[in-house]
Amino acid sequence: MLSDPQEKRLSELLPKLRKIRHDIHQHPEIGFREERTQALVRTWLQDHGYTPRDSAKTGLIAEVGRGDRTIGLRADMDCLPMQEETPLPYKSVHAGLAHKCGHDGHTTILMGVAAMLAGQKDELGGRVRLLFQPSEENINGSGGKAMVEEGALEGVDEVYGLHNWPDYDKGHVRVCAGPTMAQVHSYTMTITGVGGHGSQPQLCRDPIVAGAHLVTALQTVVSRGLGYDGGAVVSVGTFHAGDADNVIPGEAKLSGTIRSFDPAVTERVLERVDEVCAGVASTFGVTVAPKIVPGFPVLVNDPECAETVHRVAERVVGPDNHSEAGLPMAGGEDFAYMAAAVPGAYFFLGAKKPGETTPGCHHPDFDFDDDLLETGVRMMLGIVADRLT
Repeated sequence: MLSDPQEKRLSELLPKLRKIRHDIHQHPEIGFREERTQALVRTWLQDHGYTPRDSAKTGLIAEVGRGDRTIGLRADMDCLPMQEETPLPYKSVHAGLAHKCGHDGHTTILMGVAAMLAGQKDELGGRVRLLFQPSEENINGSGGKAMVEEGALEGVDEVYGLHNWPDYDKGHVRVCAGPTMAQVHSYTMTITGVGGHGSQPQLCRDPIVAGAHLVTALQTVVSRGLGYDGGAVVSVGTFHAGDADNVIPGEAKLSGTIRSFDPAVTERVLERVDEVCAGVASTFGVTVAPKIVPGFPVLVNDPECAETVHRVAERVVGPDNHSEAGLPMAGGEDFAYMAAAVPGAYFFLGAKKPGETTPGCHHPDFDFDDDLLETGVRMMLGIVADRLT
């Protein structure tokens, strides 16, 4: 629970945080290009007495307090390569870039936490390291991995991160121990056949027909390769081939994602993908060249850290509003690198409005719910109080 002076300070702070969140939303920046966001956060930190340092190119690290024990708090800063379609007064001013996952809100929450902690630094029973992380959305260029490799967690005992989640009821906190979010692989498959005139398919080796069968066959990797308990997802996200309606092209390309929660399951999925590719190639007389790129590892929450989040949520949102429901989920998160480096927990703030259809993360109509700013700040401050008392 916050003291009366802290409650007053938070009440005064929230209108400022909403304006900051809208400003970040209006000026979205892609991974490792968050220069404006970095400058905004740096100025805020300096104005509150911090001495921030750069990390992972466009990230920032700042620390407050003193003592032997250190708690890390992380927020992601980047946007998605999506067009802003919503009629918001603070809609994106950059074509093809938009905050459609809520990182604008996550960054603002940590800025609020920084402001609150600056006013109670002499009361802390240890140190708090604030980790403003770039490039979470880029599976092939993880800012979380870069920060860990640069030593951002050296001396940190535990680390915590959060994410808004419109599938969970507003006012609820969700967290679980153990595997929480999936290991992610991305893939491309190049199908090479023999092109020709659309009127003479018998003289061709059609990569589009082969690709269509490959899409269908990939759906059996989990349903027929893993049995009743599944534990993985294989999805096709793109299919590109041809430029003219009367030409059979010589090449087609697929791409997609593979998600799983266990290395043994991942290995089996990758084996089956290779077998399916070889089978389709043989059947249609084409070549299929799969290229699979490992992405984020499984995000594993430390049991004690997860229990800390539950304990704090009990006080912040109430005993009936925190649970493990809906977890683990098949989304991927590069907080996994931080949680692998030191004990940690990643938790979710529900954003689903009662009686409404709330657009989910990555949806064109998504916008972060400003009401979660207060919940997020209270949760992070509660974790600090719980672990450093």
